[in-house]
Amino acid sequence: MEASDELLTIAELAIGLAGFSGVVVAFTRQGALKPTDRFRFLGLFTQALTVVLLSFVPFGFHHAGQDGATLWRASSGIATLSWLFNSWLIGVRLRPRFSPEEALPRYTEGTLWTIALVQLSLHLANLTGWPMGSGALFYLIPLVLLLALSAFFFASLVLWRSQE
Repeated sequence: MEASDELLTIAELAIGLAGFSGVVVAFTRQGALKPTDRFRFLGLFTQALTVVLLSFVPFGFHHAGQDGATLWRASSGIATLSWLFNSWLIGVRLRPRFSPEEALPRYTEGTLWTIALVQLSLHLANLTGWPMGSGALFYLIPLVLLLALSAFFFASLVLWRSQE
């Protein structure tokens, strides 16, 4: 299967980010998270875990006998469903009762949504095969973007202190 090394590297980076964030939270917050910090940590952990799981989806399809464009199309279909679930989870279920500006700096929310929509667009392009056909590249780039979102949540957890 093509891109297997890249998928495993992305999964390793996501596991490292999630694990290191747990250590940082344990030492800097002594395990007691304020609501905004909890949102940031759960956002980070959810995104990183999603990257790990999505990195292994193509292996499942490969071992089920799929190959080539069909493998990447099916993997992007699963990733699109995952995107919808994560958007609901972070935007509705995990967001506590405070304004978005308290959790993240105001100027970053638009950037985060832009990255998320580019990620979704690439998965949909891979799913439909339009305009350039389906392949590993349109699956890997959104995973890297999702990893970047995880890193952003990590940076927000470390750099922006909650005031409550």
